[in-house]
Amino acid sequence: MIFNFPRTRFVDENGISGQVLHMRSEQREIEAEIDTVDIMVIAGEIMDKYHSCETALRILQEKYGVNISELRLTTERKNHNRDYYAG
Repeated sequence: MIFNFPRTRFVDENGISGQVLHMRSEQREIEAEIDTVDIMVIAGEIMDKYHSCETALRILQEKYGVNISELRLTTERKNHNRDYYAG
C-alpha cells in the first residue's frame, strides 16, 4: 500500500489501542472546530485525523501482519456493494 504521509515514531511507540485513542482525540479536535468560520481550520483537523488513521494502518500492517492492500480492496468491494460510490 502506498501511504500519503511519512512513517511516524508512533508506529513503534503505540499499539493499536493507543493509536485508536489518539484517533479519538483527533476526532474531538475536529468537533471542537466544527462551528468555526475558517474552513481551513476544519480541513487541517480532518487531515490530522487522516494522518492518525494512516498511522493506525501502518501499526496493523507492521505489528499485526494485516495485509493493508487486501483490506483496502475488501473495503472498496463492500462499499461498492452498498452503492456508496457516485457514478
